Amino acid sequence: MKQRQLPTPPIAPLLWTIAAFAVAAAPHLAAVPLQIAIAILALLGWRIAAALRGWRPIPAWLRVLITLGLLVLVGISFGGLWGRRTATALLCIMLAAKMMELYRVRDLRLVASVSFFLIATQFLFDESLIYLAYLILGCWIATLALVRIQQIRNLGQRLEDRGLDGHPMIAHSARLLALSLPVALVLFVLFPRLAQPLWGLPDDALDGKTGLSETMSPGSIASLYADDSPAFRVVFESGRPPPPQQRYWRGPVLWQFDGTTWERAYFSLTPARTAVPIDGQSIRYEVQLEPHERRWLLALDYPAQSNFPGSKVTADYQLVSRQPLTSLTAYDVISNPNFQDSPELGQYQRSIATRLPSDRNPRTVAMAQEWRERYPDDLELIQALLRWFREEPFFYSLETAPLGRHSADEFLFDLRTGYCEYYSSAFAIFLRAAGIPTRVVTGYQGGYWNEGGQYMLVRQSDAHAWNEVWLEGRGWTRFDPTAAVSPSRIQQGSASALDDSRFLLDLPWVNELRNRIDRIQHLWNQWVLGFDAQSQLNLLKRLGLPELSSSQIGLLMILVLLAVTLPLSLMLLREARRQSSSPVERAWRHLQRRLGRRGLGIHPSEAPLEWAARIACQLPEQREEIERIAQEFRRAHYGPNDPQRSERFIEASRRFRLFDHHRDHQATEL
Repeated sequence: MKQRQLPTPPIAPLLWTIAAFAVAAAPHLAAVPLQIAIAILALLGWRIAAALRGWRPIPAWLRVLITLGLLVLVGISFGGLWGRRTATALLCIMLAAKMMELYRVRDLRLVASVSFFLIATQFLFDESLIYLAYLILGCWIATLALVRIQQIRNLGQRLEDRGLDGHPMIAHSARLLALSLPVALVLFVLFPRLAQPLWGLPDDALDGKTGLSETMSPGSIASLYADDSPAFRVVFESGRPPPPQQRYWRGPVLWQFDGTTWERAYFSLTPARTAVPIDGQSIRYEVQLEPHERRWLLALDYPAQSNFPGSKVTADYQLVSRQPLTSLTAYDVISNPNFQDSPELGQYQRSIATRLPSDRNPRTVAMAQEWRERYPDDLELIQALLRWFREEPFFYSLETAPLGRHSADEFLFDLRTGYCEYYSSAFAIFLRAAGIPTRVVTGYQGGYWNEGGQYMLVRQSDAHAWNEVWLEGRGWTRFDPTAAVSPSRIQQGSASALDDSRFLLDLPWVNELRNRIDRIQHLWNQWVLGFDAQSQLNLLKRLGLPELSSSQIGLLMILVLLAVTLPLSLMLLREARRQSSSPVERAWRHLQRRLGRRGLGIHPSEAPLEWAARIACQLPEQREEIERIAQEFRRAHYGPNDPQRSERFIEASRRFRLFDHHRDHQATEL
């Protein structure tokens, strides 16, 4: 069967369309599996080469075969076709496959238009301020592509191209984008906010984010030490942070130990039996938590109350939400650092908190039992163990060797070098071997106090693990064995505890600059990402509007949109009419309007020379000038293209003035 010949689109609209897709897909390429990124880049490269070398389209049967192969590739790479990342990868690769059909105007327009949607999907994964530049650049190039596509009037004919540097088109696209800002502002302020997102995604549809884990094993927290991305920010109601000894941000509480990994107990997520009281020593603050796609909400010891919908305080006093947190989340918390956690310990919980694998760590168990006989009091034994950490050659370092079957033995008696999870795990194993209930708590410790922004920034590198020991009369009590080895880790933060640089630009002045720049991100979070339903209602109240329902806000949004878009539409129509006429036509119409205001306007049925002859009878002194201008217009407008003649007519029409006695003549007639 003979293949139908497709027309060849002009090169400039085609390349701008490819550029629009490439910019929109750029952040996704860094996140999808390598084989998918290679496939997308290969299709882009093929289409550019085909445009430059004039290659014919790929046969239809081969395009179908390649597309099916790409679908299979996505399914194999992600283990299915479900999830946000899978959906965006599928959209990217389908648009890339469209490159094989990018020969018609409708296909160019489709790719350029869908690129807007592809840009928006990036904000499902990251809402950082830096992506605002990506949003503006991507929308600008996609708009430019649509403008260039609109210029194609005669499909099948190769239009004259001005290349990629059409400055008027670039400026025009930027202007169109700027005109959309008022509409975007109205939608941002007045679009009815919902308590929940429009779509719901199950847990297994989410990406695996780096950050604190629900379990702890050797190396799990040390791997975060080089990660300087923000974990959360905190604004204290008092305006000042608590002392470093109280800056323990409580995360998962781990009870179960299988010899290698610490995990939660099954009862960890049950509600707390005793509520944490709120008194004069309570700390009130607001947390802006970065999305980590898990359920915990970080809070200081001990969370008493939170305004986050559906949140609860668990049996081991961890604050958790009902759903995984997939976007920036702000919530208020009240914590009471003086709360006594579980003055009575149930028998079952005691058995969990003292349980150890029977065939592990014989040297640690033997030493613990020996110390048990020497220190019958639990607190004395704990203090002796911490003193042992301080006096013996233990080191706080990232350069650790993997631990084997007897992890505590290898760390306490051989390695003696490790990160916080090494110390907390060995500390818990030792005390459990001595019969003292102990559990591991993971979370964050410390943070950078931004004096200018009056908030605390806690980064992933501040992830930490410590212990809680149940003591008679005191309940669960916090002990931090890492502080015994490296007090600076607690007092000055994780970055000050190690001498080695974490990466190339891990310099003090760079870190300080990065912390200061974070203030801009904090403002972005507060004023843009944190603009929720309550902020919207507060703003409307300040504008003098009463409390409105969602439907009333929606109606208000439509009315304001009409008020904004109507003048913009009129301005664009006027601009379109102006651009559709030549300078000669515009000068002729301007002359008609000037004379029309003196009662000498042209009739719809009059030709230029007829109009000139009629008004010349009323202006005999200017007859010659009027007829000359009409003749110049006729030659410039209907004759061959002559720039000099056009300039002469425009100049003559601009300099034409009526004599004053014509005005007097009209007044006499009246």
